[in-house]
Amino acid sequence: MIGRHIKNVSAPMAGMALAGIFACSVALASTGGGTDPGGPGGTTLSANHTEQSQRPAASDDREDEREEREDDAPPVLPSDCEPAEAAEIEYSNGRIPDEDLCPLPQEDESLRADAAAAFYKLNAAYHEEFGEEMCVRSSYRSYDRQEELYESMPAGMAAAPGNSNHGLGLAADLCGGVEEEDTPEFEWLEDNAGEYGWIHPDWAYSNPYEPWHWEFDVGQN
Repeated sequence: MIGRHIKNVSAPMAGMALAGIFACSVALASTGGGTDPGGPGGTTLSANHTEQSQRPAASDDREDEREEREDDAPPVLPSDCEPAEAAEIEYSNGRIPDEDLCPLPQEDESLRADAAAAFYKLNAAYHEEFGEEMCVRSSYRSYDRQEELYESMPAGMAAAPGNSNHGLGLAADLCGGVEEEDTPEFEWLEDNAGEYGWIHPDWAYSNPYEPWHWEFDVGQN
C-alpha cells in the first residue's frame, strides 16, 4: 500500500517537493547553519571572524609604539637640580654635600649641577646614536674615596687627595666602549662631546693615557 501510494504521486507534486528540499538546503548553507561545522561554508565564516577579532586596530598599534618610545627615552634632568647656581657654591675638593650634587641617570653617580645638566644632554645624544645610555664607572668622589684610590692604585693613576676634578664634581670616568681608543663610542665623543660642554683633556691623552676620563669644561652650557 505504501509503495503504491508513492508510485502514484503525480510528476508536478514530486517536482514541487524536490524544489522545496533544494531551497531549504541552500538557505542552511548560506547562513552557516548546516549540521557540519567543518564544511566549506562554516569553516570560511569561522576563520574570517577569528582573524578579524585578533587583528589589532591601527590606533592601538600607534599607541603601543608611542608608549614604547617614551619608555625607551633617556631620563631628563631632575627638576630640583639648579645649574645656574652651581658655580656660586664653594666647597673644598671632595667636600660637596649630597644635597648640592645632582644625581646622574646612572645609579649612585652624581656631579655638580651644571656638569650634570650638560651630561644629561650628552647622554641623550649618545642614546640617539647608539641606542643606549652612557656607561659611567665613576663621577663625583668624596675626599675619603680619593684617599682610598690614591693608596690602592698604581702611581700616577689617581690624583693626590684634594686635587682631583672628580672631587669638584666636574669629571666622569666612562665605560661601555669609551674606555678604549679607536672605538666608535670614543670617537663619537671626541667629535661631539664638546657641543655639550664635555671634553677629553689634553693630559688624558698621554700623562697618563686615560681615554675613559672626561671633564665638564666650566663656563660652557
